[in-house]
Amino acid sequence: MRLVRAAGVSGFEGEIREEIKSQLPAWAQARVDEIGNLIVTLGSQNPRTLIAAPLDEDGHVISGITNEGYLRVHRVTSGASHRLFDQFHYGQPVVISNRRGEKIPAVTATLSTHLQRGAAQGEMERIRTLDDLWVDLGAQSKEEVERLGIRNLDPVTLRERGQFLANNRFSGAAMQARAAAFALVELLRTSDPASTDSMFVWTAQSQFGARGLARIAQQIKPDRVLLLSRTVMTPANSIDARGSAGQFGAGSLIAAANTELKALADQNQIPAQTVSDSRLQFRPPADWQGVKIHTLSLPVLFAQTPVETIDLGDVESMIRLTRAFTGLKQAASPSTGASSTRVVADDKPATDAFDILRELIEVHGVSGHEAPVRERIRKLLPAWAAAQTDAKGNLSVTFGKGGKEMLFVAHMDEVGYEITSIREDGTASVRKRGGFFDSVYEAHPAIVHTAGGPVNAVIAPRPNYFQADRFQPVQDTLYIYFGSDSKQQTDALGVKAGDSVTVRKEFSRLAGNRATGRSMDDRVGSAALIAALRAIDPNKLNNRVTFAWVVEEEVGLNGAGFMAERFHPPYVFAVDTFVSSDSPVDSQRMAFARLGSGAVSRAMDNASITPAALVDRIAMIARKRSIPLYIGTTGGGTDGSAFTRFGSISLPLSWPGRYSHSPVEVMDRRDMESLIQLITALAQEF
Repeated sequence: MRLVRAAGVSGFEGEIREEIKSQLPAWAQARVDEIGNLIVTLGSQNPRTLIAAPLDEDGHVISGITNEGYLRVHRVTSGASHRLFDQFHYGQPVVISNRRGEKIPAVTATLSTHLQRGAAQGEMERIRTLDDLWVDLGAQSKEEVERLGIRNLDPVTLRERGQFLANNRFSGAAMQARAAAFALVELLRTSDPASTDSMFVWTAQSQFGARGLARIAQQIKPDRVLLLSRTVMTPANSIDARGSAGQFGAGSLIAAANTELKALADQNQIPAQTVSDSRLQFRPPADWQGVKIHTLSLPVLFAQTPVETIDLGDVESMIRLTRAFTGLKQAASPSTGASSTRVVADDKPATDAFDILRELIEVHGVSGHEAPVRERIRKLLPAWAAAQTDAKGNLSVTFGKGGKEMLFVAHMDEVGYEITSIREDGTASVRKRGGFFDSVYEAHPAIVHTAGGPVNAVIAPRPNYFQADRFQPVQDTLYIYFGSDSKQQTDALGVKAGDSVTVRKEFSRLAGNRATGRSMDDRVGSAALIAALRAIDPNKLNNRVTFAWVVEEEVGLNGAGFMAERFHPPYVFAVDTFVSSDSPVDSQRMAFARLGSGAVSRAMDNASITPAALVDRIAMIARKRSIPLYIGTTGGGTDGSAFTRFGSISLPLSWPGRYSHSPVEVMDRRDMESLIQLITALAQEF
């Protein structure tokens, strides 16, 4: 459904309006009024029937640009009636729709998990609000932001907008509103325009006091109105734990008191179900006193979240009932439209290092499920590299002779979930693999990696999210929803206990030299080893060097531990993220390595201390080769710690990274290039 991918924040509906226009049949002479309503009139200019669906959604616009290049945002509407709405936008990939028609990739900042030791208890419990939303598009100054054509009031929306689920269901942001808008498009596309005297309107600002409809009410006073609307979800409506209204597959929602509309559905054998009148409340415009107004909505699950879910069969019943209401006759053959939405592709040329990184980022590999990553790394190695896989699943290449024996190690795995059981209602329980904030994965699209291939799913919002009062969900209450209604249906999808679960992800270029993606930790380190290996001539090396890519770092250094029991090199260079506080949300008391400043000698973290003399030797080699280097301390640990109990000295090498273990880790190409140069130099002359 292309409409789901189009932005349409209240008052800034241009993108979704243009997408709808592109899908209308050629005969539909659509016009746009002063407030932004999209209008198609059939028959007379004073139609007796009006059908309306919303254009807009709850969302955010840019409210300020800082001198450092970050953006602040403002919430346009108050249509969402729970406290987690803004938090569901925290730590997420987003797009900014500028006035040139471009969609600029960005992320919203989040706390880095490794830097939160000692954080105030209250700070770690409070729900994130508008004041916590900082947009990072990779820019380093206000001027750089403005050169990208970004200005105040440009809409900011989630990048991951929707996906198909099992049982003909679809989840995404503002799905009820988008499905209603789609129903109206599809009605016109499949109808004979000569068969009715009606006005069809996609209204602007429906979530901002219904201002678009009020504008229409100034112009015409029809005999009757049918509003295709969102379901009212307020605490007074006794919202259930899953934020649902109605039953999927039973047809559109009609207010219990609306016997006329229900009779029309029954007469035409169209599935429909009644709900309490409060679920479909609507205050009519002042100019429409005495006008008969009917409301129609769709059954919904996880309302007002980024994974709001509807059933496409119910959308079909809405189209049929709207057709019966207007008297439109079905056309012999549907009309078609062509999309005109402009999306700016990431077409900037990438360096070789970025090409490698992109390939690794877009492979999924939760701890314990690294095989796809290992095989991709194997394919990217130079032809001379004879890679070996040990019994644990670690991959290694050993080369050179004489001199010092050294190990350079990066980990292949990433944080995520693993399914523990399939429940009778078709949902799945999960356990965490690695340390991260569940809140930045909650209520977002997911992929379950099965033996038969990927299966679309969502990480469901916490039970009773409308009454949420804390930052993090209780981990044991999180579950995966597939669209299925029973264990048998989920089993039929090929999902089994032990399958891994990740959020959808992609490598995305940001402004300047920056890029973002889930699993920068430690795919940057893994890619840096590959690039360094390509740059080294093994026949000219005077040291005995092993490059290794290990498994299960995020769940206890298990791969490195297995290797350490069999291999005790004097020096171990663990290549992993330097979790940097170079962000607007982390305390900068420690770990402040500015992105773009070069590679990092991670001299101390929570698990190891590198002898000062060896740190100085690394710095000397970097200076000799004019390699930018920062020396610092951060939180967390590395694979090198697994070797220290056998007498190896750990000398971690890093690059500065923002927003660790989140869906929006950010790095700088210049730091990766410096890291590759440093690894190459140390292998040759440490």
